[in-house]
Amino acid sequence: MSLDYNATRSFTMTLAHRAVGDIRRGGFRQLRNYVDMCSSLAKRPQQKDFFAYAQKALQRTDSCYYSLVHNLLDTVDEDRLCTVGVNMGFGGLIYGASEMKKQADVDGKPFSWITAAHCGDPALPALVATAEKKGSFVWVLDATEGDPSEAASLAKAFPKCAFGVLAAPEALTPDRVAQLAECLNVVVLPLLQSPELTPDVCHAARALKAKQMLYMLTVLVDDTCAEEALQDDWMESVAQEARLCMYARRPGISPEKSEVLHRGIVAGRLETGKPVLLLDWDADIAYLNHRISDNTVWGSALQEGQTFPLQLHTGE
Repeated sequence: MSLDYNATRSFTMTLAHRAVGDIRRGGFRQLRNYVDMCSSLAKRPQQKDFFAYAQKALQRTDSCYYSLVHNLLDTVDEDRLCTVGVNMGFGGLIYGASEMKKQADVDGKPFSWITAAHCGDPALPALVATAEKKGSFVWVLDATEGDPSEAASLAKAFPKCAFGVLAAPEALTPDRVAQLAECLNVVVLPLLQSPELTPDVCHAARALKAKQMLYMLTVLVDDTCAEEALQDDWMESVAQEARLCMYARRPGISPEKSEVLHRGIVAGRLETGKPVLLLDWDADIAYLNHRISDNTVWGSALQEGQTFPLQLHTGE
């Protein structure tokens, strides 16, 4: 990893902390100012695209993004918010993807900025170290059948990476959440099998909130619940426990229901008064990959025979 990268990352982290303080003191005008400044400094096409979208999202003062930022600043530890933002946004999507694209433009080989892996795999430390040297900093670890706190040692060993940890809600006990809370570069993803807030989901969300963690309810969707997942009453229920909610498609979902889900998610981002920001696991990653390079793919470090709960179903 270059000295140039480390210096730039350090500067970006300082800027992120300053931005948080300025937004707290000066309101959301400062947020727009920082995005405008970053847009003017952006040099590479994907950097310009990233900040152009951010500028568009912040044009309306009643945008759901303003209330989301306000909520995150109030409920998530500042060091955690800045670390995840810099590791994923700057390290993963701006610096890392740009560096890997340079090589891919020469050799035409596929590359990934985000990689799936099985939490607790003993091969992971070596794999993460190798990926980091190439510019790949973002991982999603499947801990749904085990102890999610096993991700803590890996996250501590690689503080410049960002780790999403998929976990069964019942496994997110206060003790395990406390172990994950020691890592500033972790986003916890409680996995819901359907749009239903079970007692386990609520207990997990409250344990995460109590530790000022960054977390995102992650909901598997099929034909039977695609429309239910977009209903206002469900959104209001989710908002009691989380402000970020991500949908992933189950295998076998029909193209029609998949499109209904996608249209609803996109429309929700532009509506005012929406209490939850919705993300589309499949379409959002596919969109980012397409914007970065024709050679960008969804990465996998799974061993033979292992499956991953969030398979990409892009409809392509």
